[in-house]
Amino acid sequence: MIRLRSLIAALACLAAPSRPALAAESSVVALAVTDGEHGGGRIHVAARFGNVLGTMRLDTGASSTRLRAAPWNAELPPVGRSESESASGRTTRCEDVEAQNVQLVAEEGNNIGRGKYVVTRCEESGGDDLLGLDFFRNARFTLDLDGRRMMFPGAAGPLAPLRRLGPDGRLVGVGTRLGRTEAIGLVDSGAELSAVDRRFLERHRSLFKPAREKAHASDASGAAISAKLYKVAEIDLGQGRVLRDLYVIAYDFGPLRRALGRDAPLILGVNALRPLLWTFDFTTPDAPQWRADPR
Repeated sequence: MIRLRSLIAALACLAAPSRPALAAESSVVALAVTDGEHGGGRIHVAARFGNVLGTMRLDTGASSTRLRAAPWNAELPPVGRSESESASGRTTRCEDVEAQNVQLVAEEGNNIGRGKYVVTRCEESGGDDLLGLDFFRNARFTLDLDGRRMMFPGAAGPLAPLRRLGPDGRLVGVGTRLGRTEAIGLVDSGAELSAVDRRFLERHRSLFKPAREKAHASDASGAAISAKLYKVAEIDLGQGRVLRDLYVIAYDFGPLRRALGRDAPLILGVNALRPLLWTFDFTTPDAPQWRADPR
């Protein structure tokens, strides 16, 4: 079973502003990486909500953090309502709640945290608790999957603009080139494998080589998806950064297409993030930046 990825594509109402994440002068957060097929897998981090310690799935393909409703978070005060939409198109109604003193537990240096943080709590959810992209607002970090760590404040050096995606611009992507075709890829650490919109594949079949008849997947809501598996010879990220022989699953993005836009037919999952060291800079939230370095 290949689990796909979790994506909170749109919110019915905007969450209240949260205090910025505290980027320590030098901190390392350990990653628990579960290896999957074709270079994929899942990424988890140790997180603390007040006095409660647990693990969450690192999901840069989710615009906000999502918790499964549980006794430990039942007392978090509600501040609004929202909806979570999965890859299969299933919509779940959720509450926005305010948490206090949310931290990533550092292996070295100080913890990375927020004093107040608005998260989404969903009653009907069969997936993991997801640590979404908005937790890293005002932070800079480097993601090293093979080294199983996140490093704050991130590697120094020149960066390039990230493409802002989604109806409110809270998701991020990078420009890519497949052959002569340009496309934006959503940066999604919550996706076990990279993916391509079937509509894009049908228009550019020469770029994709079938690798297996079907792969079985499930999305964040637990809905089953069957998708064909393909291999892409090269995905060029620019400046000599090329992902070679990358496996992708192909399915109809449907609601994701509406959320991400027609220029973003790719999802760059764990198997796309592994080969490089990725630095993300959200210290200027309206102008996020990135860089990917060879190992």
